[in-house]
Amino acid sequence: MNISRFGFLFILLLTACGALPATTQPTLTPTRFPTLPPPTETVTATPSPEPTLPPTAVPTAVSTATPTMVPAFFTLFGEAPIVAKGAAGAWDDRYTDPGAVVFHDGQFHMFRNGFQNWPASVQIGYVTSPDGFTWTEQGDDPVLYTDDIVYAGVAALASSALVEEDGTWVLYFYTWDGRTYPTSGGIGRATAPSPAGPWTPDAELVLRPGPASAWDGRHVLAPDVQKTDEGYRMYYSGYDETGIQQIGLATSADGLVWEKYPEPVLSPGEDGAWDANWVHQPRVVQTPDGWVMFYRGTKGAQNLAMGLGIATSEDGIHWEKSAQTPILTAKEVPRAKYFWFTNLLYHEGTLFLFWEVDINQTTEIYLSTHQGALEIP
Repeated sequence: MNISRFGFLFILLLTACGALPATTQPTLTPTRFPTLPPPTETVTATPSPEPTLPPTAVPTAVSTATPTMVPAFFTLFGEAPIVAKGAAGAWDDRYTDPGAVVFHDGQFHMFRNGFQNWPASVQIGYVTSPDGFTWTEQGDDPVLYTDDIVYAGVAALASSALVEEDGTWVLYFYTWDGRTYPTSGGIGRATAPSPAGPWTPDAELVLRPGPASAWDGRHVLAPDVQKTDEGYRMYYSGYDETGIQQIGLATSADGLVWEKYPEPVLSPGEDGAWDANWVHQPRVVQTPDGWVMFYRGTKGAQNLAMGLGIATSEDGIHWEKSAQTPILTAKEVPRAKYFWFTNLLYHEGTLFLFWEVDINQTTEIYLSTHQGALEIP
C-alpha cells in the first residue's frame, strides 16, 4: 500500500473509514502524517474521517492510577504559528516542521523542513530570530535539498544542529528511503562554513540500523546530538520489524564515528499507559541538576492520544520517566488535531519548545515556553 506521512496514520484512517477490519493492527512505528487530500479553503475544527481523540483529562503514566489533570508546564505563545508554511505552489506550501534549532552568536537559528506532500521530497529552509519568538526567513530558497543527498531515497529531514569551535556548522538529518510502508533509513550529517551554506553532505550515513534482530534493525531516525566534555552523544529513535519504537543512545569522539549503547535507554510504558507502544523523537537538554529528555509518546495506531513526556537522568544513560505526563497535547492549540515533530532549546532560563501543529491537514510551527527552573512534575 502507499505509505502515509510516516505510515501508521494511513492505516488508522483506513480503519476509521471501514476499509480495514477493526481488529487490524499495524506492525510498525508511528510516523507523522496520513496521505491526505489537498486541503480545502474551508477550515473545520474536526476534519473527517478522524479517529476519536482521548478525553480532556490527561492520564498519568501508570495505567492503574486515576486520571488527573496535569498542571500546565508550557505556556503557548499566542494562537498563531511563529513560522508559517509557504504560499500556494511554494516548496513548503503544505507542511513545515522545526527540524533543527541552535543558538549561536547571539541569535536563534532554525533549519526547518518543508514539503508539499508525503511521501515526497523534503527541502530544508533557514530562518533566524533575535529572541526565539519573532522569526525571519533567510532567502526564498532552501539551503539544502533532498536531491543534494545521494543516499536519501525519498526524503532527508533536518533534526539536530551544532556549531564547532572552528566555526563549522553541522547539521544531522535522517533519511526516509521508500514510497511503500514500511520503509527504512538512517542518520546522516552535512557541514557548512555558515548557516546559509553551502552545505556538503557526508559521503555516507553516520548511523545505520542495527542487525535485523536488533531493536533498531529497521530504521534509525530523529537524532538529537549533544556536545559534552567527553565528546558527542546522539539520542535517536529506532524500531525493528515489530514496530515498537524506542529511544537509543550512541556516542562519538568526533561526531563522525559512532558507537551505539547496547540497549534502548527509554522504552514504552506498560500496557494501558499513554506511551504504551511508542516513545520517540528525543529532545534532550543538559541542566545543572542533570539531564532532561522530552519525548513524544502514544498508545499506538488505535489511539492517537499523542503527548509530550519528560524523563530525567543523572548520567544521560539511565532515565526515569515523570509520573505526571503527558505534559502537552495538541489540545493547547485551538482547532488542532495533532502535533508531530518537535524541537527544544534551553536558553537563559527559558525552555523553548518548537512544535509542528496540524490544523486542517496542514502544519505550521508553534512555540510554547517554560520559564525558570526545570522543576519536573
